[in-house]
Order: sequence, then C-alpha cells, then structure tokens
Amino acid sequence: MALNVLLIDSDVDAVSDLAAALRARGVSVALADSLEVALDQVQKLPPDAILVRTAAAYDQPWSEIFDTEPALRGLPWFELVESGQALREGQLPRAEPDLIARKLWSIESTPPPVSSIGGDFRGDLKQVGVTDLLQLLSMNRRTGSLTLTTAVGVGEVRLAQGEIVDAIYRKVEGSKALFRLIGETEGSFAFMSGVTTAQRRVEESTQALLLEGFRQVDETRNTRLEIGADQDALQSVTPAGTFGQELPGRILSALEVPHTIDELLDLLPENDLAIVKATQELIQVGRVRRIARGAVRVELADPEQLNALSNVVRQLRRPGFAGNPRIIVFASQTSLGAALHSLGRIADAWHASDLTPVAPAAHTLATLRMNDGAELDVVGLPNSPGCGPVWGMTLSGSAAVIALGDEQFGAIEEACNIYGITFVRAEVLLGSVEVGDPKQMALLVRAALEAAAGR
Repeated sequence: MALNVLLIDSDVDAVSDLAAALRARGVSVALADSLEVALDQVQKLPPDAILVRTAAAYDQPWSEIFDTEPALRGLPWFELVESGQALREGQLPRAEPDLIARKLWSIESTPPPVSSIGGDFRGDLKQVGVTDLLQLLSMNRRTGSLTLTTAVGVGEVRLAQGEIVDAIYRKVEGSKALFRLIGETEGSFAFMSGVTTAQRRVEESTQALLLEGFRQVDETRNTRLEIGADQDALQSVTPAGTFGQELPGRILSALEVPHTIDELLDLLPENDLAIVKATQELIQVGRVRRIARGAVRVELADPEQLNALSNVVRQLRRPGFAGNPRIIVFASQTSLGAALHSLGRIADAWHASDLTPVAPAAHTLATLRMNDGAELDVVGLPNSPGCGPVWGMTLSGSAAVIALGDEQFGAIEEACNIYGITFVRAEVLLGSVEVGDPKQMALLVRAALEAAAGR
C-alpha cells in the first residue's frame, strides 16, 4: 500500500509541485489549508506522517500544537524549510522530494516501493497496488505506458494526460485486460513516460474504470469459486440452439471441446465477469457439465511402462501403411470432443487443432510421442450412421479400436473382426468412463495397446 501523508499549508498552491513529486514516488498525499481541515482529515484517514511548512505556523509553535491536539499526538511530523537553511532535527528541505520521500519511507522501516529515474519509476506490486499506481498517474496527468510483469505474463496500461486509453495483458486487450491487471497483487511494474499509442480501446474515465474494476475483480473471483476448482474442465452437453450468437450460445459453442474456466475466458472477448456469470447459469440449468480434474496434466505411463509401450507401438506398424501406427476412438461427436481435450492433457501429446470437425468425419485427436522416436496417432471416428460406408478407409492399418458409450457396437465390432483389429469396449474395461478425464483416457490408451500386443 502507498504511504499516506498529510501536507499542511495555508497556501496549498505553494506546495502543489511538492505533492505531485511525492505522489510520483509512491507517496499518497492529502492537502489541508488550515489546522481545522487537517484535524478533520486525520479523523477520516489517519496519516502515517504529517508535513508542515514553517511559514504556515500559527501563534504557537508546531511542536506545541502536536503535543496539545489529541488527534495529532504521537504522529510523526516534519517541518519543511527552504533550501540552504541549516537543518535541525525534524526538518526537511522543501525543494528535495527525493530526500523527503526516503525519510517518509524510513518511518515504516521498509524501502520505498517506487524507484525514481527522472520522471519514470519502477517498483514492486506487493508495496504499491495497481489501482494506487493508476490513481497516482491520473492525478499527475501523466502520459506514457505502465508495464506490469506478473508470474503469468506481461501487461501494459497506456495513458494520455492521466486518462487510460488502452490496456493489453497476455491474450486480451481493452477493459478486459485492465480489469485483470487490477486484480494482480504480485509482480513488478515500470512506468515510462512518452507519447502513447493513437489507438484508444478504452473510452470510460479512469475513475469510473477503477471503481468498476474493483467490483468486477471481486465478483469474478467469488463466482469462479462457485463454479469449481481451476483443475476442473467444463463441457457443453447441449447445442447452442436458440441462443445463436448471444454470449450463452457462444459459450456453449466454445465448450463443445472441454476447456478450463481460464481457457474459456481467453477465448471470448467479453469481460470476465459477464462470462463467468453466464457460465454459472448454464451449469445451473444443466447445459454445461463440470469434469472433475479434467485440466490435470498426466503421464501416459511411468518410465518403465513407457519403454515397453514404445516397443509395442513400433511393432504395431502394419506393412504397406505409411505414417504412424494408430488406434481408433469410436464415439459420439460430443464424446470425441471430450477425448480431444483429455488426450491433449497427456504429457508429450500434440494435436493440430482444438476443434472437432463440424461434419462427422474421421480426424486425428492427438499424436502421442513416446521414447526413442516412437509415435502413436489417436484417431477419432464418429459413431454416426453416415460414416459406416467409409469405416474401411479408417480401420485399415489401425491397431485397435476403443468404443465409448452405451450404444450397440455390433456393426463396428464385426468390421474390426473382418480387418483383424483389436476391439476394446471402454465401459467393459473400466465401468463408468469419464471421457474428459485425462487419467482415464491414458489408461484406455495403455489398455488398447496392450490388447493389440496380445497381452
């Protein structure tokens, strides 16, 4: 937090430059033009220290005022004197804001949060919050860029004459990026003055943005806790339907393939609060389901097992067929979307797209990289009547088929027998299967490989 200081002078215009200079050094300054106003300020927000100008003294010395006024008694205070005078204990030169700021921060026995370099500064977010920084820059009508470096990425807020005109943070921009940055409490910052971008993606006043940012950060955090853990994944269970291009419809479309709440927030342009509120409502009415621990990254197998599986994969290559050995996942379009997600959470898995094809067609879900250059393709085959005539094109050269769901699999099982392909029913092997669970999908892949190897 910023250090709060009260500056008392009967002529506040005479110390306005000093107040601005101290604010640029991370000190929050309030002004009072009389003792009565100062006492009222102290009652509302007790300062960490008080600065007074010698010329502003009353009939009695300041030392007596601070001793006799109960509201002021015990507060650290300093007299500001003109440069060139011999300094006594408790006096500071008015024209040297660096010296004043260092003295004020020494009261708290902590280093100042902002290191000044000319008109620019830098510091630590643990000592000065993003909101305090933006208020400071706004009050001083600064133009330039405030760069914030956090554990998850770098963001930037651009200002012109103290007004926020744009913000970017990781994959997002505008007010969405600004509100995320307001919620950050750890990292470092640096302000560089200069001409800012001509592009303006933020139109509201800085004060309105900061107030709205506070509200959105708190509400977003609380709603996210109600939605579930960050390690859970979310998937739509019904099509967008009548929602069309409205926010709930676009959430349902985005969640055809499971995503974490963080991934969903990055996919859509709306502010985070609007997205989490709409997602919460979709969960409550049963149109979005939660996949427990669906975002956890898992290993396909332990190191010893992986060596054995790599050997199996190399032996499964069919003569006359180019490309990697492959196994097939036979399931509904919805289940294949969940499988695409969960296979992507397996270590050393790679897939070209995060989306399943709109038309029911065979497509690669993931390529699993194993030891010594061995690679296994996992291909999704929709359980759709329209795909039956082309099954042979996908099944030929495959090592195994994993069937997901409660449907009758007589036709596909018969086709596997014709082509000499191992057929594995997931539900027979594991019982109830959560396709979006990376751990269960890794187990199914291992089981299919072992079955194909005749184990």
